[in-house]
Amino acid sequence: MTLQRLAFLYSALLILMLALVLLGYRQFITLPKIEQGLTAFQERELSTLKLALDKEISFLKTTNYDYAVWNDTYDFIQKFDQEFIDLNFYDETFISLKIDGVFIYDLKFNTVFGKGFDFIEKKSIELSKFNLLRAPENQKLFPAMDASVEVPQHSGFLSTDQGPVLFSATKVMPSSKNGEPVGVLVLIRKIRPSLIESLSQMSQLKLSFKEIKNIAETKAIKTLKGSLQGEGFTNKRQRVITDIHDNPLILLDITHDNSELPELFDSRTLLTFLLLISIPLTILVIVNTYLVEPVSKCTQIINKMVETKQLVPLIQRSKVIEISDLIKDFNHLIFTIKEQQVNLEKLTLLDGLTAIANRRAFDLFLDNAWSSMQRNKLPITVLMCDIDFFKPYNDNLGHQAGDDALRRVAQALDQRISRASDLVARYGGEEFVVVLKDSSIESMNQMIGIILDTVRNLQLPHPHSKVTNIVTISIGAAIFTDFSEIPTKQDKGDLVTAADKALYRAKDNGRNRAESQVIG
Repeated sequence: MTLQRLAFLYSALLILMLALVLLGYRQFITLPKIEQGLTAFQERELSTLKLALDKEISFLKTTNYDYAVWNDTYDFIQKFDQEFIDLNFYDETFISLKIDGVFIYDLKFNTVFGKGFDFIEKKSIELSKFNLLRAPENQKLFPAMDASVEVPQHSGFLSTDQGPVLFSATKVMPSSKNGEPVGVLVLIRKIRPSLIESLSQMSQLKLSFKEIKNIAETKAIKTLKGSLQGEGFTNKRQRVITDIHDNPLILLDITHDNSELPELFDSRTLLTFLLLISIPLTILVIVNTYLVEPVSKCTQIINKMVETKQLVPLIQRSKVIEISDLIKDFNHLIFTIKEQQVNLEKLTLLDGLTAIANRRAFDLFLDNAWSSMQRNKLPITVLMCDIDFFKPYNDNLGHQAGDDALRRVAQALDQRISRASDLVARYGGEEFVVVLKDSSIESMNQMIGIILDTVRNLQLPHPHSKVTNIVTISIGAAIFTDFSEIPTKQDKGDLVTAADKALYRAKDNGRNRAESQVIG
């Protein structure tokens, strides 16, 4: 064998070996690490999808809670006052709350009030599945009594003659949350393409859905739980959402965007192979530096995020397009998730009509304020404010004018309650509540005068008021001044109750005035 042939054979063998090394390295090291990173990324996408769905449920539960834990609803079940329905559940209510049904039951599953109204098409709809005496299997939507839960709630999905719906059910209790429940209030929202599109935007997944008609066909499909549940990397997968009977109800087709594995042998690999012929060691270092290590670090960081459930942006840099795109898309997803979380948290604490704090925000604020004032032995005040003769205002001037009056009164109060330590919130209907921390009796009386004058100075015409020709309010004030006894015999619920009773006295004594009480 000639030296030239030997050199040729040696070169061919070297090229073959280098090709095998390169392809083997890419097949068994690089691509598995990229796939591992993408798998962790897809795990996070499914987790975000579940979180987004839970947030939608949370919105409905918050609205449901506000209407269920309310003296007016509590009184309605006992007195069946049609005025309550006319005032709170007219067609515009469904549109503003984005709900398609309201049902109020007593504790024996009798329907006290029920109404279906498609808030998109703005027309009445039939929801026969919520007649719990004719469909006793759906009585499971009632929240179970649990001594550890202050206000029992239950939410989930249900099949109806209008297609699948999301519901939230809350036991009806007084605003003070003292006493036994007298019924259950249920809010319903239809599962529409717009909801799925919203989930898609928040999770960065392509989603489509359909109602499951044949349960047997979906028996092997996993339930949506926010994780891969043992599945590996794939561009498309399916998940089911179950109803309250644990039967598959909705089939989700999920497509992961920007999640494709690189090809085994492409132009970049060929270029790398040619370079490896002349400088194999250098190329090996380059591959390890610019490919393996970044992927490994990204994978480790992503795996740690999955374990700790803490999202942080990837700070790694890479000149490899696939890895760079993966890092960029991953960081964009993190930014989107955090931005959505902030927006969602803000929305759950704001009243949709008046843009001030809502009932849930008031409950949270009062809990913290009571604890803080008790710890520092400082006084705390609650002012319950109610617009005088608001129903005649609504009935004669129209709900649009009523909503505008609520907004203007709310914004005026919000501007006058200027201390950062205080709060003004919409309590429900035409009622507002103010919490003043570290406020003496003199300061409380001064603030009462300011609030009364603030509403009067709006000069909103009220031709149907029985006290004057403009919109006015009545105020019930209660102040707790003595935290010297720890633990005190009173709690924050007593403070709210005292303010509510004072409000009733103000109404009984002629309205457009205030009554106050010192309870400690």
